Amino acid sequence: MACPSHWKDIEDKFFECSICLDLFEEPKLLPCLHRLCKQCLESLLEGQVGTFKCPLCNDVCKIPNNRIDGFKTDFHMKSMLQFIQLQKTFENKEVRACVGCSKKLKVTAYCFKCKDFLCVQCYQFHSTNKMVADHQENVLGLKDIEGNSLTLEKLASLKEALRCHIHTKFIAHLCCCTCGNLPVCITCTYGKHKGHDLQDVANVSKEERERLQKGLEELVKRKENVASLSNKINKVNAEPTSIVADTKAKWKKQYEDQTRKLKNKKEKEKREFNRFKTVLKERTRKELKELESEMEEKIRKIREDYDRMFKIKIRESKEKEDTKRNGMENRELKIDETMNKLDAVMNERNKTIEEQQQRKLRETQNLSDLCNQWVNKFKNLSTIALSVLESHNHWTDAQCIPDIRAASEPLVEDIMKDFPEMESLSDITMDDLPMLCIDRVNISDNVESIVDVDVIKGNDFFLNSITSTGSGYIVVSGRSSHDQSFITVINKQGRQIRHDKIDIIKGSSGDPFRYCAALSGDKIASVCQPRFVGVYNIHDGSFTQNNYTSHSDDIKSVNMKCAICITTDHVRGHIIVGTLNIGLLFIFDEELNYIRALKLPEIIKWSKDILYHEGVLLICDKESRCAYAVTIDTSKPEAELLYELPQPDIDGLTWCPYSICADRAGFVYILWYGDGKCIITQYSQDGQQMLTTKRTEDTAWCMTTLMTEEGEKLLVATKQSGKMFTYGLTPE
Repeated sequence: MACPSHWKDIEDKFFECSICLDLFEEPKLLPCLHRLCKQCLESLLEGQVGTFKCPLCNDVCKIPNNRIDGFKTDFHMKSMLQFIQLQKTFENKEVRACVGCSKKLKVTAYCFKCKDFLCVQCYQFHSTNKMVADHQENVLGLKDIEGNSLTLEKLASLKEALRCHIHTKFIAHLCCCTCGNLPVCITCTYGKHKGHDLQDVANVSKEERERLQKGLEELVKRKENVASLSNKINKVNAEPTSIVADTKAKWKKQYEDQTRKLKNKKEKEKREFNRFKTVLKERTRKELKELESEMEEKIRKIREDYDRMFKIKIRESKEKEDTKRNGMENRELKIDETMNKLDAVMNERNKTIEEQQQRKLRETQNLSDLCNQWVNKFKNLSTIALSVLESHNHWTDAQCIPDIRAASEPLVEDIMKDFPEMESLSDITMDDLPMLCIDRVNISDNVESIVDVDVIKGNDFFLNSITSTGSGYIVVSGRSSHDQSFITVINKQGRQIRHDKIDIIKGSSGDPFRYCAALSGDKIASVCQPRFVGVYNIHDGSFTQNNYTSHSDDIKSVNMKCAICITTDHVRGHIIVGTLNIGLLFIFDEELNYIRALKLPEIIKWSKDILYHEGVLLICDKESRCAYAVTIDTSKPEAELLYELPQPDIDGLTWCPYSICADRAGFVYILWYGDGKCIITQYSQDGQQMLTTKRTEDTAWCMTTLMTEEGEKLLVATKQSGKMFTYGLTPE
């Protein structure tokens, strides 16, 4: 098919209806510049009220009041289709009925006034006879087709002049810009279109073409943004896969190291038992031999006494062996349990990081789909715009270009959109595996170092909470004044990295005490009295905060909802908020979406501090002055009490638990306060056995653990002095 130069690049499906997949029949133009056959569009509108979605780009289109008749007929597409059909007919030399003689002969010409084909003789008659002289300028001959000389511009010149849209017998002399560039005759200027903006169509065409050219130039410039966005998406898509692979490799090494240590311990137990057994046997053999010698030296009458002594020694030996074996088996069982626990942690971490990866990939795929949608819209708009410009028809320009410009403006806005959240799509962070192979962690007898934080000193400052991040920063939070809370980020030496003050939200009552807990990567979860939960980024200081009482009816029904502590489940990305005097916990996800409220056992009223640890929740209850372990299952409305952690018995005082944390090996630490004194207790990994108790600074208020180049440290902070004390944690 011979086509204008631009048409060589237009795909055939551009001229096909996306519903019936045939060439357009009476094409109707949608606001998004896609088009459908009139009958296909009518079928699509069946049952639709108000709006419908374009089947090609999913844009929402408004349904006119007069429904199908309210959509413009795409006359430019009809012209292009007519161009193609005429060209094919002439090139193939098809046999058609002649409008002049009704004979079926090869096509020689087409008369746009007769709207039909002509044979050779009738074509000559049309060209020379005065009876049809007014037809001669509207006849398309075979010579016009040969040599690819026919263009849309020439085709438009052969057609009859456009008729008035009201008085169809009259030629349109003017273009009504007030009514969307409708063609009107002179009569209309005194009738329906009186007082409207009426202009010569050539002038309207020129102005519309100039506007379209500028719009297309701007759109082409903006197209680079789409390509840039696609490159960013591809880069971001690659990063989670790389991060997941690196993290899994790191975990695998950690897992193999710990497994190797546990197996070595198991083998060591066996070797020690075998050595003991060998030594015991040798010692028993010698003793028996000595007894046997002694027995032989004595008279026969005491042989029975020695036989009894033999049996006693053998039984004692067997009992010692059994005792040693039982101890070894118990230790082996504990090692096996630890290995199973490590396997479970490894499987859970792998599952969680894979879920993160899939979520990130889905988010980037959504961005990629949106980008592809813009590219397709741009391609469609560019194709129709260039074809309109190539036609060089004033009426086509006047009626089509406004629609093209209207569709291009929102597309330019879409392409220029920025997606700052895309930079975080590659962030996949997980804590290291817990050090379950460590049997004991010793706390240094004395304070190893003192960190002095000047920025949080003063009478107005009150430090409520402290935590540390995987990148080694320390984060403290609390009240800076009666109408401001603060979040401060410092390094291990106490140098300030960020110090952000947060104004109390209008309508809030009470002092703005703020508490924090590490969430994931460099994000910190935070709550502020009375009832505000948020997420803080320690790098850029960005902070999102919501009033959590607005999330759910079961929260709104609670009279007192004052937030007083916070912890996080790193694996699931959950934020857990403890409250004052109501025996409830509130659970949110990382985006601050409310998950549910969890009712605590009746004995727990005032959650002074909480810690999510090894699948359970450890709670320091101020009212009962005890620490408890409870279940935490988001599928159930109530938590179940598991056990009470042992209380310290020092100086005959009644101690109250104020702060709780755990080290990488899973050992639990609680800061207790009593009669102006402070102590720290260390517990086993399950929290059921108290291991160590030590004195600390009487001004201590809260604590956390911190990884340093020398190993893990216990970091204890004071209320108002701005000082922090570190104790060494040495694993055995």
